Amino acid sequence: MSAQSQAKQNAARRAAEIISDQLQRINSLGIGTGSTVRLVLEHLMSSSYARRLLGEKSLYVSSLDTFYVLRDYGFEPQLVVPRTGLDLYFDGADEVVIASRYCDVVKGRGAALTREKILAYNSRKVVLVVDETKLAKKLGEHNKPLPIEVVPAAADAVLAFLYSQGVKASLRMGCKCRDGPAITDNYGLIVDAWPWSLEDIRGFIERLERVPGVIDHGFFSGFVDKVVVGYQDRVSVFECLRTEKNPALA
Repeated sequence: MSAQSQAKQNAARRAAEIISDQLQRINSLGIGTGSTVRLVLEHLMSSSYARRLLGEKSLYVSSLDTFYVLRDYGFEPQLVVPRTGLDLYFDGADEVVIASRYCDVVKGRGAALTREKILAYNSRKVVLVVDETKLAKKLGEHNKPLPIEVVPAAADAVLAFLYSQGVKASLRMGCKCRDGPAITDNYGLIVDAWPWSLEDIRGFIERLERVPGVIDHGFFSGFVDKVVVGYQDRVSVFECLRTEKNPALA
């Protein structure tokens, strides 16, 4: 097993322990998308105790991919967030800046960023699970793109806006399962952008959010309570300052 694979396994195992410990105290659980999430689910499924408790909870997913993974395990997950919100949500991430007190995050490699953000915003507690290769001192350190979900009719206009800001960007193409562009579960398109050379990333994000046709983006700041980080030989759990939460949640 490679060092990264071992680190990923360690993170998933510890996250499964944290979630399992919470299962007796919660009624609803949100589940993200991606390979790390699948590993966490594998660890949970290996425990008859955790599997039984999961069967008693309301499960909500951020993508059709996770929906069918859970169906294969024998559960009936839901895609629509309830008005009462979720008790706990866990997910992976593409890049995390622990040094930021808000635990700035980039997500969206799996094109589920909008639904992931909806679940995070409407959850009382949010836990991210990553291996050490996903950590960065600043966003963009690993040259990963910022995914932006857009309405198809606005794709060219959004690209023009990004170019005007001096941002390299392109429509995500060449997905393995189909010809043409990546289409999200919301029937949007994904534009991958690299704004990391800009001096004021947060100012750019504010301008981006005002562009008609932009559904959402993969920059998450203040959405997370804890980050579980797996290393080859250990696991660390970091606390974050949570600022983005639906005020309707008790």
